[in-house]
Amino acid sequence: MPGKRLFSYLIALVVLGACGAVSPWQAPHYQEHPLAGRIWNVAEARFADKAELIAALVSADFILLGETHDNPDHHLLQAEIVSAVAGAGRRPMIAFEMFDMTQQQALAEHLKTSPEDSAGIAEAVGWRKSGWPDWQLYRPIAAAALHAGLEIRPANMSRAQARGLAQHGLEGAEPDFIAGLGLDVALPAEQQENVRQEIDDAHCGYAPAEMIDAMAFAQSARDAHMARTLNSGAKEDGAILIAGAGHTRNDRAVPFHLRRMAPGRSILSLAFLEVSEGAPSPPAYAAPFNSQSLPFDYVWFTPRVDIRDACERFEEQLKKMQEGKAAAKNQL
Repeated sequence: MPGKRLFSYLIALVVLGACGAVSPWQAPHYQEHPLAGRIWNVAEARFADKAELIAALVSADFILLGETHDNPDHHLLQAEIVSAVAGAGRRPMIAFEMFDMTQQQALAEHLKTSPEDSAGIAEAVGWRKSGWPDWQLYRPIAAAALHAGLEIRPANMSRAQARGLAQHGLEGAEPDFIAGLGLDVALPAEQQENVRQEIDDAHCGYAPAEMIDAMAFAQSARDAHMARTLNSGAKEDGAILIAGAGHTRNDRAVPFHLRRMAPGRSILSLAFLEVSEGAPSPPAYAAPFNSQSLPFDYVWFTPRVDIRDACERFEEQLKKMQEGKAAAKNQL
């Protein structure tokens, strides 16, 4: 099969070329940045062209496409890759972090009766209540998958389960759950600290110190769950994961668990990263990941959706949540 994939990637290039480049960019900021649109081969520390990237993708059993959730360019590029891989003759399963296991039945029933209705997926699974960005951002990926006749599955554990783990951590998890996801095999100490630091940074210091360990365990459990979904759903043609970039990093996250669950099968992680002002060199983008080098196989740089400070945005969201809770309490 690998030889067939390498040979057939030329077909994928034709498909990807037919899709056209993302032009004009949808994200409004830094469209003229020197890295916007460029692809970086991390291991070899050099720029790559699209032909090289597609050849690598077509050859991998598991393709992990890491994104910024509200960047439309990331989703358009993900859709192009799905079409290109299918155009090479592969039929991978497509797993979305944004769907959880409680939505599996509704999603399956909708696609059984309307197998090409990408627009109707949102209503079928109750997307508006999910908290994810507008379904129209993700719809091109689903449309590409359905057009190619690919299976779509939820990748994530239920929100209730994730919430329980985030509150109680390892102490609140059943032994069977731990064993089933292989969580008895801990991340290396350095990576455990990396996860804790990432959570603290993401919450801009608002995460209670006593909860960070539990939240770190929940993060690792979600990664393991997504890895198990990919491994169990992947047949000869493998699987593609659509997820936030943090879940696709090679030093930990989903790849760490996939390597345990599916030894011998190849994994390729491609992150779509937004460019930053004053950062024209790819290695500069490793710092936000608390890493010496970018923790992916390839990085595809794009313009940025929002240039406001991340903690400023977080504080705005926190204030809205608090106001919403107060309003709900006053109505009781």
